[in-house]
Amino acid sequence: MHAWRTAVMAALSAALTTAAPAGAQPADTPLLRLFLTDGTSLTCYGEWVRLDDKVVFSLPLSASGTPELQLITLPATRVDWARTDRYAQTARSVHYASTRAEDDFAQFSNQVAAVLTGVAREPDATRRLAQAEAARTALAEWPRQHYGYRTTDVQQMLALLDEVIVGLRASAGQDQFELNLVSATPPPAAETLLPAPSAAQLAEELLAASTLAESPVERTTLLERLVSFIDRAAALLPTSWATAVRTTALGSIASERATDAAYAKLAAATLDRASTRTRAADVRGLERLRADTLKADRQLGGQRPAEMTAILAAIDTGTESARRLRLARDQWRLMAPAYRSYQRAMRPAMRALAEADAPLGDIRAQAGPSPGVLKRVMNRFYRARPAVTGTNPPPPLAAAHALLQSAWDLADNALKLRMRAVETGDQARASDASAAAAGALMLSQRARDDIAQAMKAPALP
Repeated sequence: MHAWRTAVMAALSAALTTAAPAGAQPADTPLLRLFLTDGTSLTCYGEWVRLDDKVVFSLPLSASGTPELQLITLPATRVDWARTDRYAQTARSVHYASTRAEDDFAQFSNQVAAVLTGVAREPDATRRLAQAEAARTALAEWPRQHYGYRTTDVQQMLALLDEVIVGLRASAGQDQFELNLVSATPPPAAETLLPAPSAAQLAEELLAASTLAESPVERTTLLERLVSFIDRAAALLPTSWATAVRTTALGSIASERATDAAYAKLAAATLDRASTRTRAADVRGLERLRADTLKADRQLGGQRPAEMTAILAAIDTGTESARRLRLARDQWRLMAPAYRSYQRAMRPAMRALAEADAPLGDIRAQAGPSPGVLKRVMNRFYRARPAVTGTNPPPPLAAAHALLQSAWDLADNALKLRMRAVETGDQARASDASAAAAGALMLSQRARDDIAQAMKAPALP
């Protein structure tokens, strides 16, 4: 029995080492096909890439070994993926068989044969069985991992190896075991490979791709490429057919450019009106503008959805801004009487602060003013103080009024410190008055700006 198993393994090892002649045939990148849902197909040079709901591939512009390529993006929903995948599997299998398959199989066969030789020489029954089963697993996986290459040969070898494993299990003392019957997994249904496309077929595919492209820029690019292709390959194309297709492509290019111009004009006019109505807080006008824009898009055939999305988004953004601006203006109108009352009540204080700017500047620079000017400014501050301390501002002006009070207190303090410095000749007091005057001038300007801004009707920046 042992001699029989050894003979079987030796035969199997010999079969493996002689199964695959060396020497791969070089071949070009395979031409795959993207089959569309309408039954037509587009030639794909090499592999395609699926990105979310898009498919990107390279369309060759000739059937030569290294053709010029045109990158194309199409909606994935337009592709018959079941047929496309079957065709790709067939094309990959054929391409693999004509390039690396023989070398790969020869290398793999030698590895399996070496393992089987080791099995025949292994004295331990358990290790012999483990090595044989590992070899069987690797052999059984080969066709699935290599496009079904040499499936028939592998199945024959598996049948021999299964007989060996049955005997090895018995030798290892395994009374109960499951016999691994050789079952060939049928390869997927193959598609008939199409011949390399002619120049006319490639031109037709470029034209078809231009009608499927979702981007206007890509459509125009494909049509321009088609015209250039026809001009270069004129000698290979039927004259009447080439003339008709070229005329169609040029007409489509002109139509695309006219559509681009129409939508550019629509966008410019719409965005200009939207800006004007937003600044006017004209919410109703913006709503009408949106409806008019949609109507214009329908009249143009709805051919630029991306551009329309951007235009409508700009209108919607403007509408939200207009609503906020309208609310602010309505609030301002409601508060306008209170603002005017506050402005009248604060007029003496605001005048006193404005007239104190120059004297406070002198105090800051320790360059004056004269005692007479200083006394007049202090008297004006004394008379205007009730306007600052006795006026209750409207809530929106509370912060600005608090700032104004701080400026007033600093200015009043600077005037008093300067007068005391003049009376005593104390330079330290003059320096303190300078610091207070600097703070008063800064806060006073900010407070007056804030109050003046609040008095204005709200507007967009």
